[in-house]
Amino acid sequence: MRPKETEQGYTLVELLVSMLIFSVVMTLISVSFGRIVRSSSQLGRSAESDIAGLIGLEVMRSDVELAGFGLPWSVPSEINYSEAGVAEQFVNSCSDGCPDAMPSRYNDRPYMDAPPAYRVGDNVGFNGSDYLVLKGTALGTSSVCRSWCYLKKGGVTRPSRVSPELSRGSRDRVIVLRNEIGPDGASRSLVSKGSDFTVALDNDGFPEAFTPAEATDTYLVYGVANYYSDAELSFPFNRSDYYINRKVDKMSKSCNEGTGMLYKTVVNHQGDPTKYPLLDCAADMQVVLYLDTNGDGEIDYHPVLAREIPTAQKLREQLKEIRVYVLAQQGLPDPAFFYPVATPSRAIVVGDPALSDELGHVWSERALAQRFGENWRNYHWKVYTIVVQPKNL
Repeated sequence: MRPKETEQGYTLVELLVSMLIFSVVMTLISVSFGRIVRSSSQLGRSAESDIAGLIGLEVMRSDVELAGFGLPWSVPSEINYSEAGVAEQFVNSCSDGCPDAMPSRYNDRPYMDAPPAYRVGDNVGFNGSDYLVLKGTALGTSSVCRSWCYLKKGGVTRPSRVSPELSRGSRDRVIVLRNEIGPDGASRSLVSKGSDFTVALDNDGFPEAFTPAEATDTYLVYGVANYYSDAELSFPFNRSDYYINRKVDKMSKSCNEGTGMLYKTVVNHQGDPTKYPLLDCAADMQVVLYLDTNGDGEIDYHPVLAREIPTAQKLREQLKEIRVYVLAQQGLPDPAFFYPVATPSRAIVVGDPALSDELGHVWSERALAQRFGENWRNYHWKVYTIVVQPKNL
């Protein structure tokens, strides 16, 4: 017979030790998994911020490049057009109401002889950001605003071979510019009949007052607005305003309470302005102009826009580059991250660090803590830079 086997099991101490080891291992796994999840969430949110920044800021870059397209260099004195209404206000999140960011402050008439492609309100907006105004026929929302053609004597149009072409019978609203070379150089004046500066593309052709009198003359016709979107033109171009504003009900919950939204607003000829949110969690925007004042091809001047408003002629002749800097929160707050600061008095510079501080916005550690909270360094901050060399002035 086989001997009876001895029955054996685990002691209480062995079970306790096994449970302890298992608990420690599971704790380590859960902590590591939590870090991976948080890191993955942070990376995902950062990637979303980068994609949103690329898309939204590309819209802005394109508009900055198109500014000046189709703008008249001179406007008859009898024309007194109106752009933004006096009561309109796009930035209303400042403690003082942002009075210098009122859109009507950047209207041309009656203060300026010709519309400049760029107008900048220096440090007048949310968080002391700039207010950027762009003007040009190509900045509208209709399909016709980037179209143009030539106009000869008798109202005969010659196509520009730009799609879509301007076409008779569409009733789209256009402006006519007279190109001339005189003793003082080239000119591009707005053609008008009294106070009327716009033409509808109907089947009757161009009115006589808007067509060249000589066979050797050629005018330029620029589309401004689609017939169905704007029945009449209030001003002889299109306009887009860029600014930062904070509306609590429009903000992402992941954004710091001190940040806002970067907006593009098209000032329409008729009806309410059209607003487009471009970038979440935007904290600051600064605009710097780079001018060549002596014509040697080298940039030698940067106007302080709080003290100087460059005229349309000065911009045409001297502006070589325009840069827009946008400070924005990137991703979610991260307790494990500590934003690097080399100089506390210059923790974040929104602008060109090589230029004078008054041309940008220098944030100290103290100012950042006051605006974005004591834990501001747990946020990833990024300064996006848009660089454009104007080609349409």
